[in-house]
Amino acid sequence: MKTTLPAVALGLASFLFFLWNIGTPKDYGIDEFIFVPAANALLAHAPDPDPEGTPLGKLIIAVGIKVLGNNSVGWRVASAAFGSLTLVGVFFWVCLLADSYSAALTAALLTLLNNFVYIFSRTALLEIFFIALLIWGLMGFTAALKLRDASRTARRGWLLFSGIMFGFAGACKWNALDTWGIAVGACAVLLWLSKRSTNPEIEELGRNLRATGIGWVATSLVGAPAVAYALAFVPFLHPVSIHEWIARNHYIWSYHRAQIGNVFLCTPWYTWPLKIEPLRAFSYLVGNWYIMWAGLLALLICMRRFGTSFAETFLVVLYAGNLLQWPFTPQHCLFYYYYFACAMFVTVAIPIALRQFPERVWGLRLSLLSVLPAVFVFAYCFPRMAHLPPPFDCALGCWP
Repeated sequence: MKTTLPAVALGLASFLFFLWNIGTPKDYGIDEFIFVPAANALLAHAPDPDPEGTPLGKLIIAVGIKVLGNNSVGWRVASAAFGSLTLVGVFFWVCLLADSYSAALTAALLTLLNNFVYIFSRTALLEIFFIALLIWGLMGFTAALKLRDASRTARRGWLLFSGIMFGFAGACKWNALDTWGIAVGACAVLLWLSKRSTNPEIEELGRNLRATGIGWVATSLVGAPAVAYALAFVPFLHPVSIHEWIARNHYIWSYHRAQIGNVFLCTPWYTWPLKIEPLRAFSYLVGNWYIMWAGLLALLICMRRFGTSFAETFLVVLYAGNLLQWPFTPQHCLFYYYYFACAMFVTVAIPIALRQFPERVWGLRLSLLSVLPAVFVFAYCFPRMAHLPPPFDCALGCWP
């Protein structure tokens, strides 16, 4: 009850916040012209005009259009819902990861303020669906590992849920493969170390995994994601066959290897963590400067406990794995918004790192002090991100 009611309140409040003025602009934003027609084609039982993209995000957009119509609100309402689910998922995940209600609430508030979530929760693109499902996959994975006094059945249920979420995330964007691989690798390392380490946390996590059953771990984290991923293609296959499924996936791979992309928006991956200039063509997207930079400092602080604490180690590996994939990804043009997953992990790193400091400074909670600068930066960015009309777009100062 202590976590359920705040989670529901966070979800409802953030959903209403994302919905406000979501119909602006009335026409397509960046890349919405690709995914909205694909969603409408699905509703019309017509061929997919975007066969080079994975299917699940377009299916989710189609649900919003079916409910609220083929208009700017209908295109984006599903994104608002998944933005809220992202906040709730972060809250539950950090509560498990840090075993702290305060850290979970801090993480959820910082997630709301990190700019990426706000913009993608109001845009008919695939990113927010991918991130929401990824976060819930990590939450289920962490629950299976860390829940105390959970039955074997409950652990198995959480692990299976995690695998399904990872599979669905991959059906939104293939980049889910990196986080899924880290989760699988974490299982292997924990099982190996738990019989050799004297660290009580590692021993406990290893026992919990073995109690779940190695066969079930493999089924949940390998078989279930594959099945979930494959099922997401069914509404788009005409006819439904393994041959068509293989052909579609081969085309996606070939297309993205050959795609040049918009060279005017391409940026090197190593510039993303310290980016200052907003992406003006995309709702002035730039990560909340305070969160992005304080999060990098938080990751360095987490490094002090690397290998001795699961939470800190897991976060550092998640960030590094999701950032360092890009030098090896066979794609010619990389875009700043590919940093979204990393932006989520640096956000979570802040309350995790704060565990190494006193709870209060000058009589004030350090978690509260860590949120306040994010509020001011978000407020400065908000008028342009929300597409407010003049003179409100410069209410707190214009962008350079």
